[in-house]
Amino acid sequence: MSKRLGVPLTAELECREGANFSSDANDCQHFYICDHGWPKLSRCASDSIWSPAHSRCLNKFEAVNEVCGYQPPVPLPTVPIEEASLVGIDEEWQCDSGELIPYKGVCDGYPHCQDESDESNCAAECDAQRCRLPNCKCADSEVPGGLLPAEIPQLVLIGWDEALRVEDYNHLYQQIFKKITAQRRREPRLNPNGCPAVGTFFVSHQFTDYAAVQAIYAEGNEIAAHSISKTLPSARWATLTERELADEYSAQRVLFRQLSSIPGEKIRGLRSAYLQTAGSNFIEFAQKEGFAWDSSYATPRNDPPLWPYTFDFKTFDYKRWGDCPVPPCPTTPANGFWEIPLVDYIDTNNTLCENVDSCFFPLDKDESLQLLRTNFQRHYQSNRAPFSLNLRARWFLNDGQHNMEALQQFIDELQALGDVYFVTFSQAVEFTRNPVRLANAANSPIFSCNYDDRVELCAHPNLCGYLNITYAARSDWRTLPTAPYSRATTTTASSSALIRTSADT
Repeated sequence: MSKRLGVPLTAELECREGANFSSDANDCQHFYICDHGWPKLSRCASDSIWSPAHSRCLNKFEAVNEVCGYQPPVPLPTVPIEEASLVGIDEEWQCDSGELIPYKGVCDGYPHCQDESDESNCAAECDAQRCRLPNCKCADSEVPGGLLPAEIPQLVLIGWDEALRVEDYNHLYQQIFKKITAQRRREPRLNPNGCPAVGTFFVSHQFTDYAAVQAIYAEGNEIAAHSISKTLPSARWATLTERELADEYSAQRVLFRQLSSIPGEKIRGLRSAYLQTAGSNFIEFAQKEGFAWDSSYATPRNDPPLWPYTFDFKTFDYKRWGDCPVPPCPTTPANGFWEIPLVDYIDTNNTLCENVDSCFFPLDKDESLQLLRTNFQRHYQSNRAPFSLNLRARWFLNDGQHNMEALQQFIDELQALGDVYFVTFSQAVEFTRNPVRLANAANSPIFSCNYDDRVELCAHPNLCGYLNITYAARSDWRTLPTAPYSRATTTTASSSALIRTSADT
């Protein structure tokens, strides 16, 4: 497919001729919005497909896209799970005996494998009498501590995925977490108790500037593991061994300690690459390695939304709730390990999405505000479960300045409410474990802001000034003649292998 300036020539031609949209012949989820005669790339959320005839993204059973050759799959037959395991449809889970059954039949209370291995060591249905705070909570929408929604603060969790770069620190994070005052100074946004508004950064290694990591952490934000390599294909992450998981996530603690002066025990949470986990093995690994919580599992249970929960009891039920969109999901108990669910948004295209940038791309500031406001209100007006703003840099780049303007206005609106706290994911877990009333929140140690033990960035740090980040992730750019940097191959490599040396500056 011929391109000019990264855009297919067919899309450029169609937009010049007055079309509103153009399809992508190579990717059925990609399409182009014609903006003043020029195609702007957009992507359908989740697993929905661009359907040219409808000029919108539809679910995979309704969409038809002849441009890319897509045809909707045949829906699963409406037969009981016992029979579905015999017709060879939706086979994803392998029994110990070797046979395959539909994943939705695992731990559903009925054996489908001949050896009944699909019902082995399954977590039991949650018993609220046995599952008590502070170390256990059912996967439900109940406000912890028996409090009423109006009695508690609304927690907002700003989560940032992918690499942490100096450019983004200067041009994006500062605009989100700080506000320009009347004196034209950029000052930290403050929670009702006077502490800075903070968030959690899920950091992957490639393209990360560890000086930016240290600066972000010193300001009160939280750093969480998001893998070192983040290699494709995403399906690889469902089959990683315990050793491979440790090399990806536990080893990040070494990098953060050596290169950003963050103690390893302060990295309390993680998020799996591509939100693809190894199910029970992933949670067992994380708990064994000393992590306290995970935030990798999306859920459509958003009205009312889920609160953070533990894996002591059954947490996923395909037939009852339709959740676990990215299998495998944990089916065995993991007592006391917390999950902060990615509660799905409903975007302006009426599609479910878990990251803000995976939702239907807003065309202007008003659409951005509509996306943010409507999803926030579903939390604020119901059970006040923590509201996540899962962001990535790409939502603001290129033609996304209106998204930044909308987000700044949205945060202004939330702060004006007087009962909204911008906190880290770990603080959200602590609040769920030991909830406090809004009247006492200002004096609660959960929301305190003593950062004296955090090492501030030195005055003249060595920075990783990547000259070109347009190469495909994990491409072997070291072989390119213009690449002036080296990359660490093990977690014990010296810092000079990860940070640009003084000779490069």
